[in-house]
Amino acid sequence: MAMESSSSHSPLNFAKPMRNGGRFANPPTFDKWKGIPGFWSLFKWRMFEKDNSSIPDDSAELDERLPVHNLTKFESKSSSSMFATWLGHATVLVQMEGIRFITDPVWSKRVSFSQWVGPKRYRPPPMEIEDLPELHFGVISHDHYDHLDSEAVAKIDELNPQMRWFVPLGMKEWMGSIGIHNSEDYPEKVTEMEWGENQSFRTKDGNVTVWCLPAQHWGQRGLFDRNKRLWSGWAVMTANRRFYYTGDTGFCDREFKKIGDRLGPFDLAAIPIGAYCPRWIMKSQHVDPHEAVKIHELVKSNFSMGIHWGTYHMGSYEYYLEPKELLDDIMRKKTDLPPFVTLEMGQIWEEGHVPSSDSRSS
Repeated sequence: MAMESSSSHSPLNFAKPMRNGGRFANPPTFDKWKGIPGFWSLFKWRMFEKDNSSIPDDSAELDERLPVHNLTKFESKSSSSMFATWLGHATVLVQMEGIRFITDPVWSKRVSFSQWVGPKRYRPPPMEIEDLPELHFGVISHDHYDHLDSEAVAKIDELNPQMRWFVPLGMKEWMGSIGIHNSEDYPEKVTEMEWGENQSFRTKDGNVTVWCLPAQHWGQRGLFDRNKRLWSGWAVMTANRRFYYTGDTGFCDREFKKIGDRLGPFDLAAIPIGAYCPRWIMKSQHVDPHEAVKIHELVKSNFSMGIHWGTYHMGSYEYYLEPKELLDDIMRKKTDLPPFVTLEMGQIWEEGHVPSSDSRSS
């Protein structure tokens, strides 16, 4: 899978992150950003807010309410077609015009520094890492454990030694710490990028351009590394197809409009719809379904899938099925918009087809 590449800074005037003493920050133009919640906010949340998530303990009930389609392979019928499947949380496997890539691959039972504590997975992944198709590259949005699974990333790279990784600024060193780094054989194994930068490269299966794009969020993996690594969204473009992944984000509407105006329309977008309650503490960092639909519209997506829900108990307090139910309700009233649906895990979306589980087809 030989690759040739070139990179460039964007003339499109996307926002740039602030920098202060080796740490990143959201820019002042993100006027809805209210900062990372402090100790007393977290205390108030846990002490006085009601947890309405109500995730069942009964696996049979979960199988009925949140089905998982077991996949052993992911193959397209045509190299010119576009296919995608949701593998849980923010992990999406995409093929477009023969190019295959994955977003934020996470397979862990818990998204934490330890597999004994932290947010627990309550729906299994629909396929094993070993069953993934050959990948050209992966994109990682930020360093939070629910988006950056060291074991999964290392295993995927081991199975795909020629693949590339695109990461936000500050993350290249971390990738090296798990054995993924540029080498004589693979000099462009890991590419760090800032908002507004893009990289074009050629593979045996076609040409592709990857864009690093603004997102309103933050980063932290250990006790002392808060915001030392940037966070981002990503766009992927081939000759005739365009894909957009927001990453974790609050509602920075000016940037979403720029993305739609300057890089859209997109054939497919992956937009988060979960982990948003209570709003007073989550609003800066996680959009809710209402804001997700606005993103869908602003970025000019022709088809969007809701992600970042229904996989881990992330500690947010909305009812566990509310993201899907609320999105369906909103979209039933937005008859002028292209489809924005939730897929069942492992359900394959094919360009031009709305899955039968979508409320519009029922």
